[in-house]
Amino acid sequence: MRICLDSSYLLPIFGIGLKNIPDDIIVKLLDEGHKLLISEISIFECIAKAAKLASSGELSLDRPIKGLLAVIYSKSLIRISIFDGDLIRIAATSRRFISDFIDCIILATATMQADILLTEDTLLLKPPHNLLEYIHSINPRLQILGFKEYAQKYKS
Repeated sequence: MRICLDSSYLLPIFGIGLKNIPDDIIVKLLDEGHKLLISEISIFECIAKAAKLASSGELSLDRPIKGLLAVIYSKSLIRISIFDGDLIRIAATSRRFISDFIDCIILATATMQADILLTEDTLLLKPPHNLLEYIHSINPRLQILGFKEYAQKYKS
């Protein structure tokens, strides 16, 4: 399956742990044979969070750079450009329902490219009905799942 990862799943690469999600989730998903997609906007979002923690001393100053290099040079993570007219059209339409444009871009990326959007974002996990109808009119196979739901459904 093609799984689009929300930014939160990349945070461990940048030295930022997540509650209730294994640090090795990316390795597990790859071992299961999935193709992992990430929006380039997720890289920016993770760098921004890591830089904020580094500037306050909660994370080493080199961690944002190490995380960036790990993601950029990974042969396992397929980076999807945000510079696509159709993607921006979907994101702009999604913006009517979701206030965070970064989330809209990630949702649009998944809509165009994936079978599953793996996210912990409550707005994405429970999108308004009209938005879900719109997304499924473009990609009827797209499932939006959190880690727990994914693990139960696919026994990860």
